[in-house]
Amino acid sequence: MRAAGFLETCGGLGNLLGLGPADLVSLGLTSAEAARVGVLVEVQRRRTRVHWARVCAPGMAWAYLLPKTAGLTEERFGILCLNARGEVIADRILGMGTPLGLVVTPREVMREALRYGATTVLAWHNHPAGGVEPSREDIILTRQLRAAADLIGVPLNDHLIIGRETYYSFRVGEGWDRR
Repeated sequence: MRAAGFLETCGGLGNLLGLGPADLVSLGLTSAEAARVGVLVEVQRRRTRVHWARVCAPGMAWAYLLPKTAGLTEERFGILCLNARGEVIADRILGMGTPLGLVVTPREVMREALRYGATTVLAWHNHPAGGVEPSREDIILTRQLRAAADLIGVPLNDHLIIGRETYYSFRVGEGWDRR
C-alpha cells in the first residue's frame, strides 16, 4: 500500500527513480529507506550493463537502453557498438552533461567504434525532461555522425533520443531506409 502511494505521488516509477535522497525523505521515507532505494536503482543500472544478444530494431535498442536512462536528471550520450549480426559488442557512455545539454563530437564516437571493431554504431542520448523531439543540435550532430561514419566505413545504424516513456529514432523519423 505504501509503495503504491509513493508511485502515485511521484507520477510513476520513472519519476520515482529520478528523485534524490532529500526528495524521497520529503515524501515520507526515512533516510535509511531512501538509501535503500538508491542502492536498488544502482543495482538495476549495473544489472543492465550485461550485453544483450541483439539490437536489430529501434524498439529493441530502446528496450535495452531504457533501464540505463530511467531516472537520470542529466543528459548522457552513449553508443552501442554492434557486430554484423546486430549484437552489442560494446556499450559506452561518451558524455554526461547538465539537465540542459552536453557536447559530443563525431571524432569521439568514431574512435570508440573503431576501438571495438564495430561493424555499425548506434548513437543514443536521453532527454531528462522526457520529451523526445530532436533539437536543432541533435539534428546537426546526427548529420555529422552519419557523414563521419560513412567516411570511415562504420555506418551509423541509428541515433535514438530516449525519453521517460518513449523514444525517437532518426532512422525511422528521417526515413533512412527509404533513400
